[in-house]
Amino acid sequence: MASAGTKGQLAVKRAFSSSDLVVLTITFVVFFLVSAGYFIIQYFSDVGHSTDPAVVIMAGLIGTAIGAILLFAGALLVGMFMIRMQRQAMLGNSLQIEYSAYAWLRDWANQVSADLELPRVEIFVTQDPVINAYSFGFIRPYTIVLQSGTIRYLTQDEIRVVLAHEMAHIKYGHVNASVYLLPFMSFPVIGAVFTWLAGFWHRRTEFTADRLALMYMADSELVKAALIKVYVGPDVASSMNDIARQWQQYTAERPMNHLAQTFSDHPFLVRRLSQIDAWKHVVEPAPTPPQSPPPAA
Repeated sequence: MASAGTKGQLAVKRAFSSSDLVVLTITFVVFFLVSAGYFIIQYFSDVGHSTDPAVVIMAGLIGTAIGAILLFAGALLVGMFMIRMQRQAMLGNSLQIEYSAYAWLRDWANQVSADLELPRVEIFVTQDPVINAYSFGFIRPYTIVLQSGTIRYLTQDEIRVVLAHEMAHIKYGHVNASVYLLPFMSFPVIGAVFTWLAGFWHRRTEFTADRLALMYMADSELVKAALIKVYVGPDVASSMNDIARQWQQYTAERPMNHLAQTFSDHPFLVRRLSQIDAWKHVVEPAPTPPQSPPPAA
């Protein structure tokens, strides 16, 4: 019988969602059309005022295509430069764990990176009391940044969940796609529109990364505990009981809540917890129902 693959390969396969690629493609097309809007408008304007439409149509199409492609390439180059500068800032201001005495995290990260068949991944710790982590890059090395609040307030297993989540963004190419989107989202004023449009894809990538963390760690309660601490903080995380979740789940289904979420690049907490519950059956055995005692003789 053929091998099912390593733990990492199986987790990657289980967590993958082809619909992420569909949404990303739509996002790229919209960004491309919006960014090429000037060339498209100019093209139709020239056609409307021309005495020889055939020549103008051909020249206009070629000019529009060249202009849009150059703009696309320019955005990529700007994005690459911004990412490289971000990495250089990390090198100058943070702790790179590969060359530190933080052995357990370094060793575990190397193990998981190999298991998920990732290219080289650097991990930095930077001073920031907020529990958070993020990843970026476009070619080797890719970078994961853990803010110091993550190290301080999360358990070692919860930090592993966070790392697995960030490695998912690298594995599925989310960080590569962001290189193209980043320059547009950085524009003054109109950048807010681009950020809102990209949010539909970004939220899907967070769900996918959560799934990979679940599939790899195979512990839904651990993944949920890490998410809750990230969102509400360590002091009240234990107070996020079933009643609190049920109430937030109820309010999350209201139209205004759905609208509010479109202005965030991350899904709301209660939706992420619900997704973990919906997928946990893949890696966790279903609870065995209690059996009735045999009847007395």
